[in-house]
Amino acid sequence: MGVEATKIAAVFEFETSPLFTDAERAALRVAWHGAQQPNAVSDEDFAALKAHFTERQIVEIVAVLSLYGFLNRWNSTLDTELEAPPAAFAQSVAETDTP
Repeated sequence: MGVEATKIAAVFEFETSPLFTDAERAALRVAWHGAQQPNAVSDEDFAALKAHFTERQIVEIVAVLSLYGFLNRWNSTLDTELEAPPAAFAQSVAETDTP
């Protein structure tokens, strides 16, 4: 979707990596906290989102996070095999992460 593999590989360092904007950090923080436990998203997390996104955009961000949370649980439960394009992408990111 136009994001470089190096940026995707650095996603877990989003708080400190210079590759991410403040807006991206705010969205990724909500994604991280929401993935750990839905009520782990704090008022401060939403305040940071509101500094960069409209309410409509925030609803869309949370909707996408929720959808992927559902899909992850669905696919893990059914042990779904990845199609060729996502599997190849996952492999390429893994190779970029290797020193």
